[in-house]
Amino acid sequence: MRTIRPGALAALLLPAAAVAQILPSAVPYARTQDMFVVDSSNDACWRLADLNQDGDYNDPGELVSFYADTIGAFAWTNPACVGSAADGTVYVADTTTDVVYALRDLNGDGDANEPGEATVFLNNTNASGFVMHTVNGITFDVLGRIYLTNANTSSPVGPDRIARVEDLNGDGDANDAGEVFDFYTVPNSSTPVGVSIPTKAVIGPDLCAYYTEVGTGTAYPKGVYRLNDLNQDGDCNDAGEAAMFWTPPVATTPFYWGLAVDQQGWFYVSDHSTNEKVWRAKDLNGNGTIEAAEQTLYYQTTASTWWEVAVRDDGVIFLCESQTPDRVTRLVDLNGDGDALDVGESFQSYDSTVSPTAIGVRGLAFQRAPLLTAQPPFAPIGTTTNLVTQTAMPGDLALLVMSTGLGPSFPLPPFGAVEIDVSAFASVGLGFADAQGYFGLPVAIPNNPAVIGAYAFQSLAGNQFRLFLANAVSLTVTP
Repeated sequence: MRTIRPGALAALLLPAAAVAQILPSAVPYARTQDMFVVDSSNDACWRLADLNQDGDYNDPGELVSFYADTIGAFAWTNPACVGSAADGTVYVADTTTDVVYALRDLNGDGDANEPGEATVFLNNTNASGFVMHTVNGITFDVLGRIYLTNANTSSPVGPDRIARVEDLNGDGDANDAGEVFDFYTVPNSSTPVGVSIPTKAVIGPDLCAYYTEVGTGTAYPKGVYRLNDLNQDGDCNDAGEAAMFWTPPVATTPFYWGLAVDQQGWFYVSDHSTNEKVWRAKDLNGNGTIEAAEQTLYYQTTASTWWEVAVRDDGVIFLCESQTPDRVTRLVDLNGDGDALDVGESFQSYDSTVSPTAIGVRGLAFQRAPLLTAQPPFAPIGTTTNLVTQTAMPGDLALLVMSTGLGPSFPLPPFGAVEIDVSAFASVGLGFADAQGYFGLPVAIPNNPAVIGAYAFQSLAGNQFRLFLANAVSLTVTP
């Protein structure tokens, strides 16, 4: 029986207008795992793994050098942002070399420092003729396309834009003709440095794109803009397709940098100028703008430079701090009052003064965690169902186990959480993920009324460096 891959069906399930408009979600994966942090102090990219599952990355062995320019193939000068793609590739943009690099751990040793594991994905000699100075943000859509939020600050001055980038010929880069597409160009932005500075783009629940603008010119007011492809031509460059969505309250000159949106449609923006605040808002009345009653102060502190703001799959907010000390701060609204200002709601997941390894923190992104689905989850006796594990990387090992039912979830460091009843379970099978990162295991259900009932399954997937537990799923066998 043919295994159905949810990702392969995305383009068919989305309406045509949505496919034309779609930008990446700030919560791109159903489940997230380790964190990648780009370090502009040491010109490196780090992988942070909470191996003992105590909620932080400050313990020995929890920081791994994923790429170091003293070892790898390319010298970096100012790596400024990072993105983790669905196929396991990590992308890093350097705003001095004006190159986007692709990093892949091909041998499963936990880093991308070996020959061939770091490559140039996009540079300014690309055949599409796109000049990409100062890429401030990297994100992805459900079809695997990459979006770069770019502020052209070098000479000659060019337009500020959000570019859609795609490796159409499968050669590992986007330097060929037609592989860089103008999704949105700020009008008349081929102006002196700093007049317009787009920083981060995400997609909202309405499938419109949103981006932060922090320019110094009056022609482009600071705030969050909404991009709506009204004529469905694949870009947002036509009249009326770009409009101000949200201007968070400010006491002094704001510097909106990070932008994220959670699964409930709440937007988060970091203002790291002299305000040191994180604002939260939602378009509750659906009129396309944020009004005063729809926004609130989510978090504030002092003497900080918050860059990236990101949302984990469970709704927890993370901020990365490039200051002294460098930090990754975790924010959780424990009492449901709409902020993380109460005691115990902010926590240092990484602190350079506490961790055995001191790094600089400029940007962060989450790796995809294994996801298990039963297709279908209800199956009559005498039929076949498919148990599909979507892994973090193509070629990952996937081990599938079953039990008589779900159990209370409990942590099993460093593998994640066990969610099935461990009093009675057995191995079902194992295999390796295909080139798209899927391992599908057909399960033939005996034509026997004795097997009618509910069963639970869970996968353990990964490579020699990192194995992680998928979510548990239930299969109900019917007459």
